[in-house]
Amino acid sequence: MAGRDDEEGRRPDAAGGGVFAGDDEIHRDLAAVDWTSTPLGPPQDWAQSLRTAVSILLSSRFPMWMAWGPELTFFCNAAYRRGTLGRKYPWALGRPASEVWAEIWDDIGSRISSVLSTGKATWDEALLLFLERSGYSEETYHTFSYSALRDDAGTVVGMLCVVSEDTDRVIGERRMATLRDLGSDVNVARTQEQVLAFAAGQLARNDRDLPFTLTYLFDEDGGARLAARTGMAAGHPAAPARLAADDPDAVWPVQEPAACRSAVVALAGEPFAGMPSGPWPQPPAQALVVPLLQQGSEPYGFLVAGLNRYRRPDEATRGFVELVAANLAAGIGSARSYRAQQQRAEELAQLDRAKTAFFSNVSHEFRTPLALITGPTEELRARLAGADPQTREELEVIRRNGMRLGKLVNALLDYSRIEAGRMRADYEQADLATLTAEFASVFRSAVEAAGLSFEVDCAPLPQPVLLDRGMWEQVVLNLLSNALKFTFDGGIRLTVRDGSGEAVVTVADTGIGVPEQEIPRLFERFHRIENARARSNEGSGIGLALVKELVTLHGGTIEAASREGEGTTFTIRLAYGSGHLPPDARVGGHGRPAVSSVAEPYVQEALRWLPDPAASAQADAPANPPGPGGGTNRGGAIDVVVADDNADMREYLTRLLRGAGHRVRAVGDGQAALDAVRAHLPDLVVADVMMPRLDGLRMVARLRAAPRTVGVPVLLLSARAGQEASVEGLEAGADDYLVKPFSAAELLARVRANVELARLRTRHARWRRALTDSMQEAFFVCDEDGAVVEVNAAFADVLGYGPDNLPYGPGQPWWPDADADPEGHRLAAEGFTGLARRSGSSHILPLRHRDGHALWVSASLARVQDPETGGQMVVGTLRDVTAERYVIRRETAVAALSLRLSQATSTAESLDGALTEMRALWQARRGLAVLFPEGGRPVLTATGIAPEWDDLTAEHRAALTALRDGPSLTPAGDGRGGVGVGLAHPRGPLVLWLDLGEQRPFTDQDLTLLSLLAGHLVQGLARAHQIDQQRETALALQRSILGPAELPEGFAVRYEPAARPLEVGGDWYDTVALSEGRIGIVVGDCVGRGLQAAAVMGQLRSACRALLLQDPRPDRVLVALDNFAANIPGAMCTTVFCGVLDPGTGRLAYSSAGHPPGVLVHTDGSVRLLDQGRSTPLAVRPADSRPWAQAEVPPHATLLLYTDGLVERRRQPLTEGIDQAGAAVREGRHVGVEDLAARVMDRMAPPGGYDDDVALLLYRHPAPLSVRFPADAAQLAPVRAALRNWLNQCALPPQTVQNVLVAAGEACANAVEHGHRDTPGDTIRLRAEARSDSMSLTVSDTGRWKPRRPETNQHRGRGIALMRALMQNVTVTSGPDGTTVAMHARISR
Repeated sequence: MAGRDDEEGRRPDAAGGGVFAGDDEIHRDLAAVDWTSTPLGPPQDWAQSLRTAVSILLSSRFPMWMAWGPELTFFCNAAYRRGTLGRKYPWALGRPASEVWAEIWDDIGSRISSVLSTGKATWDEALLLFLERSGYSEETYHTFSYSALRDDAGTVVGMLCVVSEDTDRVIGERRMATLRDLGSDVNVARTQEQVLAFAAGQLARNDRDLPFTLTYLFDEDGGARLAARTGMAAGHPAAPARLAADDPDAVWPVQEPAACRSAVVALAGEPFAGMPSGPWPQPPAQALVVPLLQQGSEPYGFLVAGLNRYRRPDEATRGFVELVAANLAAGIGSARSYRAQQQRAEELAQLDRAKTAFFSNVSHEFRTPLALITGPTEELRARLAGADPQTREELEVIRRNGMRLGKLVNALLDYSRIEAGRMRADYEQADLATLTAEFASVFRSAVEAAGLSFEVDCAPLPQPVLLDRGMWEQVVLNLLSNALKFTFDGGIRLTVRDGSGEAVVTVADTGIGVPEQEIPRLFERFHRIENARARSNEGSGIGLALVKELVTLHGGTIEAASREGEGTTFTIRLAYGSGHLPPDARVGGHGRPAVSSVAEPYVQEALRWLPDPAASAQADAPANPPGPGGGTNRGGAIDVVVADDNADMREYLTRLLRGAGHRVRAVGDGQAALDAVRAHLPDLVVADVMMPRLDGLRMVARLRAAPRTVGVPVLLLSARAGQEASVEGLEAGADDYLVKPFSAAELLARVRANVELARLRTRHARWRRALTDSMQEAFFVCDEDGAVVEVNAAFADVLGYGPDNLPYGPGQPWWPDADADPEGHRLAAEGFTGLARRSGSSHILPLRHRDGHALWVSASLARVQDPETGGQMVVGTLRDVTAERYVIRRETAVAALSLRLSQATSTAESLDGALTEMRALWQARRGLAVLFPEGGRPVLTATGIAPEWDDLTAEHRAALTALRDGPSLTPAGDGRGGVGVGLAHPRGPLVLWLDLGEQRPFTDQDLTLLSLLAGHLVQGLARAHQIDQQRETALALQRSILGPAELPEGFAVRYEPAARPLEVGGDWYDTVALSEGRIGIVVGDCVGRGLQAAAVMGQLRSACRALLLQDPRPDRVLVALDNFAANIPGAMCTTVFCGVLDPGTGRLAYSSAGHPPGVLVHTDGSVRLLDQGRSTPLAVRPADSRPWAQAEVPPHATLLLYTDGLVERRRQPLTEGIDQAGAAVREGRHVGVEDLAARVMDRMAPPGGYDDDVALLLYRHPAPLSVRFPADAAQLAPVRAALRNWLNQCALPPQTVQNVLVAAGEACANAVEHGHRDTPGDTIRLRAEARSDSMSLTVSDTGRWKPRRPETNQHRGRGIALMRALMQNVTVTSGPDGTTVAMHARISR
């Protein structure tokens, strides 16, 4: 077929341009076709039906093509060209359709013939077509419809195809289905082989995208073995069973995927002969090799995917294959992980069985030596019944711990027998309620000794229960022992009740409870809840696990319910009868309930958890009072803290140490030991590792974290033997580690050795402590995190915080509170942070003493390096400078207030400034001043919005009145965070009040300072009062000579004097009404400021006004004014702009005597300077004539006249200021002149205010129209004429003029007819104003409109609708004073 570059048979044809004008993108190529060589002929001769069809085709944005005439000549639009035609464009235009789509004519030809012969349309959805539009045969899918095209006679002569290509959708859905299927049931596949077989089955279903796949997995030697295949026959040369890693001639590359790289392989050569093609006519030409990636490790292998040769291998194809490979890799990883878990589970099970066997064997081995301990001990107790108390107590300790050891051995043996399946129960008929109550009774003494209530409620059951008496005893005793161990308040309750066919036993306590996440693990063997509060930390961790197994042997169930902090309830359910027991269960007769010897070890162990008052008193009482230095004792006696939760061990250690002459304080857990050490530093701490509340390792960590206790030596005791346990203890910070059991001699020797070593280590620290405590300034040390870890005695004297509570974390407690004093908190935080960063610097910072009073300190800090850790530390000193600070603060406050008062220009400004200064000085929430004028209501001034007197609370008003009536300059507070002072004001008594907040203290120094500042304020108010009086006089003069009280329409003025505080100056503006409706405009500037300049200005303004009335020629006025000014002292160099404006035409004649040029801003934003007609200032060189010029102010333009104070700035050209003024007018040309005047003054004002007098005059042309006329229908015609004349001056478009006239006529007619139907002759006001882009019109009356009742007359009440149709933003506002109709119209240019 012909290509894109084939231009044969094409020539430009200008005649066809009009036919193809509907498509800018394609019409040139259509016009260039030589249509005369086609059966259609030249376009100018085409029938109207063809022209219409082509027009519809080209104007559509949906892909379409059409065929017309005997050869079905081809046309298409731009959308079809971009989406479908490809490289066939523009060659295809004008060709026969059978030639354009020759490759698919077998598919579409019959459909087209059907349309041409029957005239009926066809429809195909997602039809597969192999197009050759991109240089190869391409798999595409199209949804299209063929419909008939008819000529002018109605005969079918062609067809129109509307087509939507679905290729991306069809292929995307096909690939997504494959990926979805791959991930659907992969979890069911457990082994690697199952995963690969499942994946192969899914991939084989999509042989259109993947004609074949090969999955290779890497071996240990780097080679790869074939693990799965799809579409490829077994034994095919392209699917070898194994690939060597170093074979350069291998069919598939191995090195690239091994290095996590993909590769494209061309399928050419001998190995690739006879490759599978899937459903396609030809086999793939390329294959993609993708690694099966494994996260964090080498790939599992690689996937070889044959690529569909009828789709170009693009990024989408590569991404699809990579996703397939990722799914395969995930499945392989899951299978291998599952296999590893299975192997691990088998190893753990084998280990568990070995451990159970070991426990069983070792428990048996324990019994022989245990019998040889307990037996002789009982004989000795009987033989030495009359021995001394110490001997008897030591034998009792041996007996108790022998019984405890026997209990533990029995529990281990029972559990191992249960796990091994060798535990057999001897069931007998038993009264469960009576038996349980007797078992529980042995625990009553222990429970009541703990201060808990013990309730046993065992109701009789309707029938006996089959159980093993010994096992049930263990169950009850374990549950009661567990309840006592974890219950500190409240009580324990045991109940037996009859359930539905079963007995229900519950043991409930009010103890610490169990966290919700721990409840499922309560019955796991060896599981312990970390950091749970308990009476003892001892225990094997198999008690509850054994209980559950014993209950299960009885065919029962046990459940636990708990809420943390409220308690735990265990519920056991045992069925009646024997149906629930195993078939081989041994069932005996009815036995008598009796408590065995098993109970005694449980009770004895529980009693040892409880504090013994006598033993505690003896343990806590030292043999000799500890020395004042604690760890500094050098004699033979050593101060020791002993911590162990086992009472026997605690008493044993106490007896040993006291026997050696040492002082001992014995406690039952790590937290109590920590408190004892902090209360008084000992020479040594001897502590068990496993303890409740706080274990030994965490206790050591806290001791080492506090600088005060970091040097206290610690000897840890533990039953955990082995090097790992010792290393763990030493790494935690312990000085020594002793494994139980130990000899008394070894313990005493280690105690003495550790104390002596500690004294040698701390000798330097004791000297350093003595040196720092001798310093007069407060000294402290901060660690890298900003925590204070060391202080001296002077630090506690200055701030009240001593070494007892070290460390003090970042945000130390002596910083001011962030809520009550945020500024002080910020200063302290920034100061300490800045000091820490800048070593050697110092700051004055606000801090707070421990007792709450505020103080100021001089802080100096330096950064040093810790010689041991190498970390950065900060050392610093603090010196109390509160008194000095108050002196500086007083002087600074007085100076600031004096400066404020000196700058104030009125009593109000003085009072505002004083309130602002005082509020800032004390960081008050609000400052308030109340003036009590004679015979009038109190006048309030405040920082922020001032309230009314009645808005204050009765208590607040009473406090203010009391200050008014009290002695002057005597501050007083209300006790709720408020303080005030009374003073004299020129207009009556004045009270100042500061609202400080309840947490803000107000010291005596603050009261003195407030009284002092109030005295200065009295003087400042007196001075300001004098200025007020002088200003009133000056302003009266200024108002009389400045300018007219009422300005003509369209004008706006502003005046800003620079002289303060009298606010008068020498600049002026004036407007003079002249004959023929003209207006004289004058802006002038006298040299100088203040009253003298104002006096000169008054004379010149009056003279200029008179001269304009005499001769309205601006040049002549300035000549005469020049001669007049020559005789006035101070008038030399006065500048004047004088103009005469005709408001009707906008013509302006002007002359300038050295004045800055006027600025004329047109409606389009362009700026013109009125810089003609210029001459010298007045009284410099009088002349007989002066130049003048003319300008025209066009409609909607704005004229700005001003004095140099508006635009003149230091170190800035005057022209720059004039440009800025022009820009300000240009930006505000869309607003009214009054708002524009304010904007210009604000925009041009320097940061510190104007430093020269400023006069400003603005005029917007045409001036607003303002008409007042009586409510008479006869007046509507003159008003309409006036409005038309004004609209013409505005140069509005005719249609806009007509719309405004009609809308205004409706509004005026409504005002006459409705507003004044009962009061004819009253006044109606019409006002119209034009801006650069819009105009507004209002019609106001003073009457009341008739309510609209459309039901009485359907033809009335349409005026407002008409106005809204003609104008924008029409609003009608009615009230008791009348009705105002406001309308707006946009002005289009």
